[in-house]
Amino acid sequence: MRFFLNMNLRTKLIILFVLTAVIPLSMLGLFTYQKSSNMMQEQVSEGVLEKIVQINKNLSFFTRDVEQLSMYIYRHEMVQEVLAKSGERNHVEKYEDYKRMDHLFETVLGSKKWDVRIYMIGLNGDRFFTGDYLPTAYDQYMENWGIFRKANEANGNLVWDTHYSMRKVDHQEVVLSAGRLLKHIETNEAMGYLIIDILEPAVADIYRTDRNQTDQQLFLLDQQGYVISSSPNKARIGTRLEYPFLDQLLIGDGGFFETNWEDERHVIVYDTAEETHFKIASFVPLTHISERNRSIGQLTLALAGIGLLCAVWLAYFLSKTVTSPLYQIMSLMKKVEQGNLAVSFNRHYKDDIGILGNSFNRMVLQLRRLIQDGYEKQVRLKESEIKALKAQINPHFLYNTLETVNWMAKMKGLSNISKMVVSLGEMMRFSVRKGEDLVLLSEDVRHLEHYLNIQQIRYQDKFTVRMELDEEALRSYIPSLLLQPLVENAITHGLEMKIDRGNLWVTGKREGELLYLCVEDDGVGIDSDTLAKIQQKDFNTMDYHNTGIGLQNVQRRIQIHYGDQYDIDVRSAEGKGTKVTLRLPFLLEGGDIHA
Repeated sequence: MRFFLNMNLRTKLIILFVLTAVIPLSMLGLFTYQKSSNMMQEQVSEGVLEKIVQINKNLSFFTRDVEQLSMYIYRHEMVQEVLAKSGERNHVEKYEDYKRMDHLFETVLGSKKWDVRIYMIGLNGDRFFTGDYLPTAYDQYMENWGIFRKANEANGNLVWDTHYSMRKVDHQEVVLSAGRLLKHIETNEAMGYLIIDILEPAVADIYRTDRNQTDQQLFLLDQQGYVISSSPNKARIGTRLEYPFLDQLLIGDGGFFETNWEDERHVIVYDTAEETHFKIASFVPLTHISERNRSIGQLTLALAGIGLLCAVWLAYFLSKTVTSPLYQIMSLMKKVEQGNLAVSFNRHYKDDIGILGNSFNRMVLQLRRLIQDGYEKQVRLKESEIKALKAQINPHFLYNTLETVNWMAKMKGLSNISKMVVSLGEMMRFSVRKGEDLVLLSEDVRHLEHYLNIQQIRYQDKFTVRMELDEEALRSYIPSLLLQPLVENAITHGLEMKIDRGNLWVTGKREGELLYLCVEDDGVGIDSDTLAKIQQKDFNTMDYHNTGIGLQNVQRRIQIHYGDQYDIDVRSAEGKGTKVTLRLPFLLEGGDIHA
């Protein structure tokens, strides 16, 4: 810092101008890049989220179609008829029923491009199914296991179940099963189960047409976090995503957040299906978003570089414009110091430097005039004018006039006027004494008594005054007129605004080397906010227009005479009164401090 301060003004200005430009440009560039990156990330995430929401809608349409398909089969008359038959009927009738059921399956699946398998398990022992084989788990089913348990609990409503260990046939995997307990429409008796197995390609077809980013991994998850389907990598199908972010993914309904996945930062965008509560989550690599931000970063750097070059050039130009005329003025001032007053600053512009130069020219011209006219003669003339002003008001004439008013009041029997005039005269005589900055406390108290005489006549029975000052304290010297402004504050701000009669106490005592003077009243007090500012020596919070010198000047006079170790203390409470205490040194004649 010292090295910088010792540089010449031009160098300082160049450095300051460059820093003033570079710091905001850097902060603005960083903020702009960060903001644009966040906006780009939000834009990409929201775009992916829109696609996922649409995929979820398509998935909902698919599940509704499956539900309608199962309901159609459930309520079909032929299904109700076949499942109600006895399992002991002859093989010819069973074969006829098989052909009729196979025709029904071909009919309902003929218009669908679904990779699904339909199984109808009758309680009478009948088994009807599409595909090449009947899984053992469906042929020899257990009512308290898997999809059969859920179907029994649903009592005829469609239920969904996921598969985590699948048998592969032609590289197709069963990932979802829809099941329904089949009941007789009239008797409501259970007749069997309808199971619809959905293969993974059928689910993948729902979102494959909407995906165009091969670097994004998509998962279809159940409510426990198991992968039902995925694309393009299908290695995790049937497993649970054991990652720290899984809980956040399962709790939320939809949105996006940033996290680590497979040692790389990704944005996970997800949405939840309303009916099945399955979740679709897409993992978008941040590198995919960063590629779009790269052009913004390059543009930001280019603009910052251009701004920096402009700032350096402007800094040099402005510093030269400012400092060149200043250096010229400095050169002229050195000539004036050497006694050469025949100099002049020439500048054609009316800027700050031009104004400074004109002021310099006027100063030099004034110096020449002062030397020519005689500076000493002007000083003596000023002194004569001051003496003439002082002589315009003769204190003796004023005292004589007040004495005349006093005798006239006595002759008329106006004792209050006489008392006020005498007190006013004594106050003026005390106030205009010369060469006495410090006075005895007893004299200042006597002056205060004259002031209180006038105030008690003015306010009549508004307040009572009690003065208790130790004889030892009265021997101390204090700055003149120190107590009057405190008493005036107490009357004006405390007692005058009180509804009933008030009291005013003036006390003083010596404690070792210290003198304590206190002015206390039981008036309206000071509000807490104003009191807090006054106790912090912020005296501008009160209106001292009508309070004489005021607390601020009392505090200042104490510091001037005694230093900062002596001060003024103000205590007050609203509705109870105010107490002002002066802490001063005990001084005898000559200003010595005595113990």
